[in-house]
Parts: sequence; C-alpha cells; structure tokens
Amino acid sequence: MAFVFKEGKMASNVLDSSLTNAIAETAIPDGALVVLGDLVADTTYTNNGVEYDTYEAAAPAAATDEVAIVDYAGISEGAINGNTYKMGIKLYNLTVPAGQITRVRRLALHDKFWLGEGNFEAAPTVGKYATATAGKFTHTAANTLPESGYAIKVLVENDLTVGMKSEGKIYLVEVVQL
Repeated sequence: MAFVFKEGKMASNVLDSSLTNAIAETAIPDGALVVLGDLVADTTYTNNGVEYDTYEAAAPAAATDEVAIVDYAGISEGAINGNTYKMGIKLYNLTVPAGQITRVRRLALHDKFWLGEGNFEAAPTVGKYATATAGKFTHTAANTLPESGYAIKVLVENDLTVGMKSEGKIYLVEVVQL
C-alpha cells in the first residue's frame, strides 16, 4: 500500500495564501492530513520570535478538526559511497522526516487531488466518502456523508504503476465538505 499525494485542480494552485509550511515532531507521510497549530518559534531573521509562514503540525485530534494536507516536495534519494543523492521526480511512499519543514495546502471546497491507498485506513469505495481519522494522518472510508467536518468523495480508482510494476491503487478525490 503506497501513500501518495498528487495535486489536481486545487485553489492552492492559484491562491498563494492557501499554501503554507508546517513542521511536525514526528515523521509524516506525503498526503497526510494535519491540523495546523501556532507559528513555529524562530529568531533567525527577526527578534520577534516567530517564523511568519511555518506552523506546528499534528495529526487531527477529532474527525471534525479543520485539516490541511501535506504536499511533500521531496524526491527519491539514496546513499552511494557516503554521499546522499536526490534524483528524479516525486513518486510515492515519501515521508517528511520529523522536524523538517514541508509544504502544506489548506483545502477548499471542490479541490480535487489524488491519494494512494496508504492514505486511507482501509480501501475506499468509488462513489462513497472519506473523513479525517482521529489521532492519525489518514482518511477513514465512510458510506455516507457526515453531518459536519471535512469529507472527500472518491471519484475514480486507478492502478498506481511505476514502470511495469503495480504499487497498489490511487484515488481521485474531491473535497465535498469542510
């Protein structure tokens, strides 16, 4: 089961204020749902004590929390003879290391994006819904639209292929409720 985030038609592609940065105390996968907290403490550029565009991030405490989604800008990397190389394009199963700043997209109604099956607690069903999972960075499949809180509708299911190999499923989803 791969976890993946690939942006589709999203407000954050054209609305700069919907893109921000976050940092978590634990490693988080690409496509993780996070709750943004306070601005991160920082005195690098000014003496006011905060970084203006980087928030503390954590897993949602409740399924109804206001969430954002991690769009990790990392790419595949590996070590050869003691040197770390980063090559290629963003693929799948990338994880933001604990304490590293990452890109986060604030969600808007009708945003469309792709998620891997690893971004769900259990495989979702096309035509059904998913919500945030309390205490985790994942989605929980739901047969009906909840009364309130973040929810996506699963529109399409495809195979996630890398070269000639299938790495599981990938789902096109749309934000239908915030």
